[in-house]
Amino acid sequence: MTRIRGLFHRYGEMMGDVAWSGLGDGLSLVANIVSFLLLLNALEPEVYGGYVGFYGVIAPIGALSWSGLQLLVLQRIIKQNDDPQIVSSRALWMTLVQGVVAVGAATLIASLVVSTVTVQAMLLMAIAELILFPISNVATTLIQATHGFATSAKLRLALPLVRVGSLLATYTFTEMTIQNLAIAWLIGFTFTSTVAIFYVLPRFGLRPSLKQPDRDYVRTNFELSTPMAASNLQTNGDKAIMNVYGLEAEAGLYGAAFRIVLLSQFPIQTMNKALFQRFLPEGDGRKGLHVDRAKRFAGTSLALSLVIALAMFTLTPILLRFMPGTDKIDVNIVRWLVPLIPLLAISRAPLNGLMGLGLISRRAYLLISSAALSMVLYITLIPSYSWRGAVIGTIVAEIYLAVGGWLMLIRAQRQADEIAHPANNADGSGSETGDKSGRTPVRT
Repeated sequence: MTRIRGLFHRYGEMMGDVAWSGLGDGLSLVANIVSFLLLLNALEPEVYGGYVGFYGVIAPIGALSWSGLQLLVLQRIIKQNDDPQIVSSRALWMTLVQGVVAVGAATLIASLVVSTVTVQAMLLMAIAELILFPISNVATTLIQATHGFATSAKLRLALPLVRVGSLLATYTFTEMTIQNLAIAWLIGFTFTSTVAIFYVLPRFGLRPSLKQPDRDYVRTNFELSTPMAASNLQTNGDKAIMNVYGLEAEAGLYGAAFRIVLLSQFPIQTMNKALFQRFLPEGDGRKGLHVDRAKRFAGTSLALSLVIALAMFTLTPILLRFMPGTDKIDVNIVRWLVPLIPLLAISRAPLNGLMGLGLISRRAYLLISSAALSMVLYITLIPSYSWRGAVIGTIVAEIYLAVGGWLMLIRAQRQADEIAHPANNADGSGSETGDKSGRTPVRT
């Protein structure tokens, strides 16, 4: 009983975080499935291909403008112990200003890439996705950093509910078009962002205010957001390239198959979101700490992903038969994408470990080079091989990211251990001497 109580005390909070993350991601999964099925059934393949091509543009720009801010908030408050009020004011200022710039850039680029969606619809969708939705997310991340993941997860549940509610309202009361959906999301996310700023933050002791960030904030945000943008470009850039080459219908079918594979990742994404901030503390100075954390996470997620991949490969024909509207999707596309599931499971763990070591720049270089490789392969292969070229480019780039990530993490951990335990390395005694603070003073 003592051992059981000890295990519960050690892992109880972590399992609670995973449970809350699972509930939130479960609602997001429902929202994604509903939107996927409704749009796939309501839109022509060419229009749906333009829709996924638009998100191929907006996803990396969104990551660059606001996704990195969530990591910045967690790092500043949890890792660097900054004043939460100052972090809040600067993060909200950056969310608004960068969001406005992102809307303009996304609409301009998407209008040049996508021809089957109107510019007005893309502008409205960009405002909803790049300004209003991020405000709610950054606000809940501030609560996560100050009051824990479980507390923030309860608040974050509102976002998928609003998204799916707006979608169902559009489907029920008006014609299902991308522009009407954008208007519904504008209304819904205006509500959530207003509540987040003027009710949720004050309730947890954070005043709604704006403060221009200093140079260090801007630099750190760029270092954090650039690799996230690169990762999104690698994941979504193939759909945009297919639109560039006039393969809108193929992009629609490929995008639908890709969505099914990504939806199957939901359990692993849930674990990653819930456990990510546990990679950030520097620990007790133990040797190999961040590699050990990455190995434990990768082992669990890989075992789970192999089960999911096997199920997807064997059950896809049955799944597509019972999901309305998915009869258009080629089973072979889904099966070609199945290897991506375990690859994603093992490539994310070392990236988290590099964050724990504070090696933001090295992590960024790895992700940017992987995205560059994928884009070269997309541009080279898609004109001749259509969706097969997109799959090959995606998988090759993910293999590069996984191998490079583990090699970089192992080497960086070894360097950190040599600095933190100089006496141990000098005499080979194995004694735990050196810096006991847990700090690994590796410069990025």
